[in-house]
This record gives sequence, C-alpha cells and structure tokens, in this order.
Amino acid sequence: MPDTQTHIKQRIEQAHKRARAWQRPVLASYTWEISEFDAFQIIQNTDSSHYYFMTPDRSLEMLGCGDALVLTASGPERFQRLQYDWSLHRRDVDAKVYAFSGFSFDTFIRPQKNMWDSFGEASLVVPKFLYRRHNDTYTLTVATLVSAKQSVEQYLIQLAEQLALFSSLHSSEEQYPAYTQVKDGVDHFKSSFQQAKQHIEEEQVEKIVIAREEIYQRSDIDFPFSRTLRHLAEHQEGSYVYLYQPKKDVGFFGATPERLIHKHGAAIQTAAIAGTAKRPDTEIEAEATKEQLLQDPKNREEHQIVVKDIKQALSPYAASIQSFETPQILANRSVFHLHTPIHAVLESNTSLLSLVESLHPTPALGGSPKRTSVRLLREIERFDRGWYGSPFGWIDNEGDGEYVVAIRSALVNQQFVSVYAGCGIVKDSQLHLELEETEIKLSPIKQALQLVESQPGGVSHE
Repeated sequence: MPDTQTHIKQRIEQAHKRARAWQRPVLASYTWEISEFDAFQIIQNTDSSHYYFMTPDRSLEMLGCGDALVLTASGPERFQRLQYDWSLHRRDVDAKVYAFSGFSFDTFIRPQKNMWDSFGEASLVVPKFLYRRHNDTYTLTVATLVSAKQSVEQYLIQLAEQLALFSSLHSSEEQYPAYTQVKDGVDHFKSSFQQAKQHIEEEQVEKIVIAREEIYQRSDIDFPFSRTLRHLAEHQEGSYVYLYQPKKDVGFFGATPERLIHKHGAAIQTAAIAGTAKRPDTEIEAEATKEQLLQDPKNREEHQIVVKDIKQALSPYAASIQSFETPQILANRSVFHLHTPIHAVLESNTSLLSLVESLHPTPALGGSPKRTSVRLLREIERFDRGWYGSPFGWIDNEGDGEYVVAIRSALVNQQFVSVYAGCGIVKDSQLHLELEETEIKLSPIKQALQLVESQPGGVSHE
C-alpha cells in the first residue's frame, strides 16, 4: 500500500498543477491490483451511490462507489452534449478511467418525470472507487476531481478516510420489503395495443413496441439492492446485470439479454434480439419450442425489421457489416429469443456515444420507422418510460465501452417500485399473446423482488 499511496499522491500532484494552470478542475486517477472482492457485499456495506455492470458470460464485472465526476445533459442533443463534455475531461487523464452512463428513452415529457428526476435525460459518472474484475484479474481505481482551491494533502486525507470507511463497515442481513400493488398496467397496455394496431393498419409504422408498467408500494425498510442484484446474477444466466443507484433509496436495475453495442477500437459488436417464446421445463419441449420460434412468421417478421434497421443505422459509419443470414436462438432462464449477432468495422473515428445515439432506440424497443414510432409512443403510452428501454453501460477515456438496452428492469424511488416489460406489435399480433409475453418478461424481476416465487427455469443452457 505505501507504493500505491505514493503513486496516488503523484497523480493528484500532477492534476493539481494542471488545475492551477488551466483554471479548472482536472481528473486524477490511479489503478492497482487487489485481492478478489464481492461486489454485492460492498454494495450492502457502503452507504454511497452505486453503479454496477456485469456481462452475460460473467467475465467482466464493474462496481462504482461514490462520485468523482458527474456530467448531465438534456434535450434532443443530449448524446452529443454528453460526448463533448466527456471528451474535455477524458483528455486530462494519463491513466485509464471508466465512467458509467445512461440515457432516457425519450426527452421527459410527462408530469410523472419526478420519478426519474435523480437520473436525468443523460448522465455520466466517473466513480470515486471502481472495483473491476476482468476474468481473474481484480483491480481498484480511485479517481477524484482536483481543484486548485484545495491542497494535495487535503485530497489525500479525504481519499484515505473514505477507503478506511469502506474497509470498516459491517452490514446487517438485508430483508425483503412487503409490497402492495398500486397499478398492474393491464388496462393501459390493452389501450396501447389497440392504438398500436390501428397505426399499423393505417400503414404509419411496420412495428411499434409498447410497454407495460406495474407499480408497487413497499414497506418502510431499506431496499435490498445487494440481495436483489445477487439474485439476478445467480438466476439470470446469459443476461447482463446492471444498476444505477445515485441515492440511497433511488435506483434503476435489471437483467437484460440485449446488447446495444460493444466498441473496441474500430471493431463494433451488436445484435438484433426480437421474437420471444416461453421456455418450457423439459428438454423435448424446449427443442420443439426453439424450432417453432425459428419458423414462426410473426416473430421472424418482427426480428427481420430489427436486423434491417440496425444495419441501416450502422451503415453511414461502417466499412463493413457482417451478420448471419438466419437468426439463432438465445436461451435465457425464462424465455427463448431470436438472436442475430452483427459485427462491423468502423470506417471513420466515430465516437461511441454517437453510435449509441444512432442505434437508439432499435426497433426492438421503439419500432419502425424509428422517428414515427417514437412520436406515436408519446401519444399512446400514459407513463414516462424514463430509462426503461434505453442505453446504459460504461465508457473509458480511450473511447471504448459497452452499452446494453435497459429492459427486464425496475425503478426504485423511495417507497415505490416500478417494473417494466414491453412487446413488439406487428400486423399479426394478438392481444392475449402479447399480454402473456409481458408476464413472462416481468417474471425475472418480480422473482428477484420476491413478489413471486422463483421458478425452476426450464432445462439447462446449452
């Protein structure tokens, strides 16, 4: 630790000199290897903001605690504004820095927006402490925004005190709250479905994705973020697990199968995921369901719309785009999805957030054509989606990162918990089947919240 303290001091001194010369705060950061950690235990033990991201193969896990830098933007140009502000700060740092960021589905348009006030329309956070595991390598990054108004010694004392606090906290066992349902969202979903079908029949859109919101009031105990996330990580194999918790009793989390984009240099990976079937409990039934899903005209039509639109969104930036001709099956604990991986190589030096903006929302969450479907959703839906169905992920100061589509999710705001699910509506969609699909998609989060009993989850994954 003495060498680590020396390096941290050197980074803060360097940032302090720059802050004095440039007359503005400058990020300082240092990373070192540590022994293994339990991210969920840290969440349970620490009374701070938390940001979490885990990949489906569990090879990458990131937990941010506390805020070193917070950037926000709003309005139709929120992606570009956030990219510009981040580019100013990321150039200051000589070391690797990671940030978590998320966006609203649309600009906030309803009075209910106060449920999402702590999130904003576009937010980016560099955590004060970042615990990161990549395969078997564990690291801790400390970051702080250095101003000339404070001395180097003051920053060092603050970081040392905070690190000591993290090490000394001991938590009691988290308990699950009791819940009372406030809204089931069924009537609103039925209304949205009828309006969506009418717009499709009038040929305004090929497809439109409508969402359902259930709201619960919980008993007066702390929300068990740690326990809930651990449940998702253990039970939702094949899904990303994520959390954005800016305050103690405010957080947005979920377990999504859907990657929006992964960028490493010029290499881009994304995927089309659309078309869903409930996963049966036996191997024989599962194989039959897979084949039926692969051949189902309604689901294949819905899926191909997504593939087409993703390729169109990437084409202005890509030197090449590759994908399978026919979809594969993506198996999750509760459902099967049609899944087409898409790979591209960038032709120009396009920023990750510009690509995120271009892809969001895919037809899997908005519809097709994109602009028309988003405009119609403003009229159809009677609640603000907030960050549901939106890009959430991480970005580093070299411009690489990964964003997912924040579905299979829930919002905690003080005593209320809202859970979300959506369905793509096309001309052959049937109301009772779509409503049943929302129940299937809500079940992973409701199981994690202990609102319903956990199910066996079908056969084992291939």
